[in-house]
Amino acid sequence: MIQLNVDFTLLNRFFGLSLQKIAKYGNTDLEEILKMEAAQGNTKAQDYKKILSDPDKLLEIFKLSNWENKYIILQNMSEGDLDNFLPLLTQEQLAMGLNFFTDEKLIMMSKNLPIETLANMVFEQFALVDVLALMENDAMNKFLEQPDVDRRYSEKYFETLDQKALEKIMVYAYGVEMKDKKRDEYLEHLHNLEDKDFNKFITSMERESKIGLIAGIVEQKPDFVYLFEAKDLVKPMEMLTKADKVKMMSTLEPEFLIPMIQELPLELTAVVLTQIDPQEFAKALSEDFEDILSSVVLFSNSLG
Repeated sequence: MIQLNVDFTLLNRFFGLSLQKIAKYGNTDLEEILKMEAAQGNTKAQDYKKILSDPDKLLEIFKLSNWENKYIILQNMSEGDLDNFLPLLTQEQLAMGLNFFTDEKLIMMSKNLPIETLANMVFEQFALVDVLALMENDAMNKFLEQPDVDRRYSEKYFETLDQKALEKIMVYAYGVEMKDKKRDEYLEHLHNLEDKDFNKFITSMERESKIGLIAGIVEQKPDFVYLFEAKDLVKPMEMLTKADKVKMMSTLEPEFLIPMIQELPLELTAVVLTQIDPQEFAKALSEDFEDILSSVVLFSNSLG
């Protein structure tokens, strides 16, 4: 039997329902009791719709400041009812529900975020080099080959390097014949390459140099991080503890947190919703009490 801690004194005052009278109805729900009482001439019960439409009275009768009472009522709601309550939670309250997911599920849900949202979340916690250090070579090449990443960004990056740094890159690509040349000679050589040869050059760079190139390109146009794939952006997250993953994802806006919480089993969604402000909860119940409260049984082992 559902055990709901209600204020029977208030039930008697508002509806003329003494404990003895309630007992004779057994497990009948509140709305049915009140309908039967009204039919029998109970004048207080005849106004039950008006009373149950009053948030302040609902707050008192059902002791909605008690999280257990809220949980019992929420347990009796449909999935649609619960979904309607989620927007009433704060960002912090919604984020609490992330603790019910596994590490793997947190990563999966992060991957499903819009790429801009995911990137912004990741780069609040990690530096670009943290992401690039874990990125596979094929993923880096895919970025460099994006149509938006025009070669002029690469050429501009190379122009920021000194002779020694350029020499290292050129010797790796072309061999010792490129050793001890002037800085301007290196830059001129790169500038004169055909597009296909230039693309082959930058995609064949050694890993450290390629990371520096991509970082230099993104520095010129930060929005280029949105060209990274989700699987690469989340790699640094995978190294965090679950608690740190949750903390990181807690910065997401409710519009992204709500769909995540909706993936929880209903009983856990109900747990998350017990954080709802009692007055807000009472107001919502008062607007749709016939549907929601009709399934709530009054009887309890704790009469308050």
